[in-house]
Amino acid sequence: CAGSVVLEASFPDKGSVYADEGTAAHTLAAYCLQDGTDASDYLGETIHVGERKFVVDPAMAGHVADYVKFVRDLAKDKKLLVERKVPIGHLTGETGATGTSDAVIIDTANGHLAVADLKYGMGVKVDAIGNQQLQMYALGAYEAYSLLADFQTVSMYIHMPRLNHVSEYHITVPELLEFADRVREAA
Repeated sequence: CAGSVVLEASFPDKGSVYADEGTAAHTLAAYCLQDGTDASDYLGETIHVGERKFVVDPAMAGHVADYVKFVRDLAKDKKLLVERKVPIGHLTGETGATGTSDAVIIDTANGHLAVADLKYGMGVKVDAIGNQQLQMYALGAYEAYSLLADFQTVSMYIHMPRLNHVSEYHITVPELLEFADRVREAA
């Protein structure tokens, strides 16, 4: 709903323990991908998310390690950008609007752009195929990095290590830009 952003603006976002746990897992994954470390290196460390604290235990380290390996394999010999804010205001009409892409992978040699999203939840499986949030992040990455390469294809990945689920969606840039037109129209 286009008006929901305005209507919700005055209410505080209290989040949930589940959302915060996901943020802790994302933080751990970012440490690993940015610093070249392993998730097990952080066993026993505490990650603070708001007022909550999450201790990196073997289960979290193992799940995050799965995602980190997945992203490192995708990014081998390519440019990897971790936890990058990507512009989406050109799609939504909101000045300065951004989303955060967990991983952006740029393959200049092959004109290929990829985004990967860690979903740490254990509830409903989320698929990459037709996923609007993921496509918006891909569009944001395309907007931000299109000067680096003549991108022809885009891949989008959702990795849910706690459900042993990986979903991928591969499209051409023209197909992605058609989606952008639909988002602008809806916004």
